[in-house]
Amino acid sequence: NTFVTKLQLNVTYELSSLKSFVIYSPQNKQLRNLTEEGSIRPVGIHGEGLFKLLREIHVKQPEALKDIEAGLSLIGWYKSMDLDNEPELAEDELFIQDKFLLAPFTQRSANEGFLYVLFYMALIVSKDTPKIFAIDNIDAALNPKLCAKITSYLVELDKKYDKQLFLTTQNPATLDGIDLFDEAQKLFVVSRKRSGQTTAREFTADRMPKQDNGELVMLSEAMIRGYIGGIPKGF
Repeated sequence: NTFVTKLQLNVTYELSSLKSFVIYSPQNKQLRNLTEEGSIRPVGIHGEGLFKLLREIHVKQPEALKDIEAGLSLIGWYKSMDLDNEPELAEDELFIQDKFLLAPFTQRSANEGFLYVLFYMALIVSKDTPKIFAIDNIDAALNPKLCAKITSYLVELDKKYDKQLFLTTQNPATLDGIDLFDEAQKLFVVSRKRSGQTTAREFTADRMPKQDNGELVMLSEAMIRGYIGGIPKGF
């Protein structure tokens, strides 16, 4: 009876995480509008409420904010951001400092990719966001090099903050940010059969193709060559 009770508790705990599962699909407009709030708390599926979430992280999790800053430093021009607004401002603004410019600018003028990356990291480090969630099209607005670096860093944060993260992408560069030899990281190829059925299969490290000299082919190149799958064959 004790074993059954413990098993039930474990199952209940695991299922409770799934109850709050959310698929986030950030949108440029919502990320730039700091006053808009979504129906889901603490942050909406399109990025509504990002500034308020960052403020909470700033106050309650100062160390986590440092991890966000470290991730933003992967963006070549980024220097710093300021979450403390002056009282005379009519509305909240996120001030961002470009290392090549004298004056800071707000989120309204920020690079779209910057806002997406900021949103991704805030989702992972926050104590108030779901333990398990998904991000649709993680590669949106990111150049290939940055896409791989950011994906790799998100994996680090994912482990540190004990989150389980599902990412979808159609950009081969994203795959270069994951390590299939790490058991905590998985790659699934989702496609549809001719009959219309959707299938998902895992692509494991032992299936990675090799070059003539024995070195592994990068996952991005393997995807483009068609070794991994998930690419239409009609063209």
